[in-house]
Amino acid sequence: MTTTAPTTPAKTTPGRRRRWPVPPSLLIGLAPLVVFAAISAWRSRPSDDYPALGQTVDSVVRALVIPEGIAAVALCLVVTALGWWRIATVDRTRTTLRWTMTAPILILVVCVVRLPLIEWTALPAHYFLLLTVGVLFVGVFEELMARGMLLVGLRRRLPEFGVWALSCVLFGLLHLLNALAGAGIGPTLIQVVFAASFGSTLYLARRLTGSLLVPVLLHAFWDFGSIGYSATADVHDQGRLAVLGLIGLFSFGVLALGVVAGGVVAWRDDRPRRLERRWRSVPPMAAFALEARGDLAAPASAR
Repeated sequence: MTTTAPTTPAKTTPGRRRRWPVPPSLLIGLAPLVVFAAISAWRSRPSDDYPALGQTVDSVVRALVIPEGIAAVALCLVVTALGWWRIATVDRTRTTLRWTMTAPILILVVCVVRLPLIEWTALPAHYFLLLTVGVLFVGVFEELMARGMLLVGLRRRLPEFGVWALSCVLFGLLHLLNALAGAGIGPTLIQVVFAASFGSTLYLARRLTGSLLVPVLLHAFWDFGSIGYSATADVHDQGRLAVLGLIGLFSFGVLALGVVAGGVVAWRDDRPRRLERRWRSVPPMAAFALEARGDLAAPASAR
């Protein structure tokens, strides 16, 4: 009678990293942005009142909490299925250019300074609670899409400078869809430029902290102040409007700094790639000597 030795489960090599279920891909990284743009264009109507978004409790629920919550949950499920949580939300190397931290910090200061301009008694307390939930959903969805999956996909094909530039541009162009939802062309174009510049500052926040959490919170904080002020603003309060105008001008200056800083960080990351292309490996001098010796040793008829 023959017996077979019991089989033991194969042991994994210590320290060996598990591969991602789905390899990073440019097409997969772009897919959420394309799908979101298509759905937004399909849902938008010229008769939509985009300026009234978030002005009432009902508007916050219908235009922010429900749709953005569904989008955020759906995208989280996609990232989970792909196994991309680590690469989409964490940068293994942080930038060492600490001066670039100025842009995200100043944006945070702007968010804090705008809070006293909100008329907190103009709307019920649950409005601001729902607004907080809504903008958090916006932050999670848009950052996981633009500074998460999109970065993972772009990094498969482009150097970091191209990743930074294209991710900012695409994030800005995504706001062109607001024109289909009732926003004016002029304000929409300004918003496109603002969003692209803001995207650079959010990119910086990720590169400085190594985590997507800070861009999510910074994005949500900015949207809270913008929507909260527009919902409670008194158009007859000239003093408050003047202060808001000064804050707006300062914000554009900070965003310009964010664009410069983001470009410098990305360009610096590409330095090893540029050096590798510049200093390509060349054959040693001995190879040239042997080649020359072989030519001299060749018969005259072969020359």
